[in-house]
Amino acid sequence: MEKLQLNSNQIIKIYYELGSIHKVAKYFKTSITPIKRILKENGINLTNRRFNVNKEYFNEINSEEKAYWLGFLFADGYIRERKSGNSLELKLSQKDESHLILFKENINSNHKIVYATNKVKYKNGFSESKMCHLAIYSNEIVNSIKKQGIHSRKTFTISKPIIKDELMSHFIRGYFDGDGSFSFNPKKYINKTQIISASIEFTKFIIDELYKNKIKIQLYNNIKLQIQNKVDNLNFYNYIYKNATIYLDRKKKKYEEFRKYYEYNY
Repeated sequence: MEKLQLNSNQIIKIYYELGSIHKVAKYFKTSITPIKRILKENGINLTNRRFNVNKEYFNEINSEEKAYWLGFLFADGYIRERKSGNSLELKLSQKDESHLILFKENINSNHKIVYATNKVKYKNGFSESKMCHLAIYSNEIVNSIKKQGIHSRKTFTISKPIIKDELMSHFIRGYFDGDGSFSFNPKKYINKTQIISASIEFTKFIIDELYKNKIKIQLYNNIKLQIQNKVDNLNFYNYIYKNATIYLDRKKKKYEEFRKYYEYNY
């Protein structure tokens, strides 16, 4: 088989026009390996960034917005580390698509949201859930989020975030929006806040932080944190939503129903 001859000057010219080694490789109908070699040999600073993002966004958690999204990522985010590059990823139900779009806007990303249907098999059939998925391809943002406590296998390893005390309620609200729920049914005397975590250190942090704010929450089965009385649920509502400008509307509305039913105006 005849070896493909590549002209270095032409490759450099096309690279500057297209701005992506993948596009250049496709143009010449070859792999990216010889393209990268030729560009490096000619002292070209390689970039394959087809999408943009504020890669320094999580370097310092110094605002409500950043604390909230860090908490949300502690719950629902994950990172993937590969030889070809690393990514920060978030997958939500399509009913929360607007929240994923908001996250994109806040980190100044133009990465694409991908839509899919997840199927889970059961004994008597299967269930479907429509999901939306965002992958941020950036080694820099992955490195910064790792410094904030999120790792490849974070389920059992997350712990108290290193952020200022005045931002802690926003962080917990973010985590609650990712891995928490509120159930309210006055006819069955149900009013229950639940937060899920398999990390012993993280559940201890939540318990201690809420206790400092006069909110009692109990741990069940090592992973379920629950508040099951009206007063503490009201206090939790006031704690996480005080001065809040970013949250999942559907979860806040559930608490609003609870407050309205019992005529809580404080």
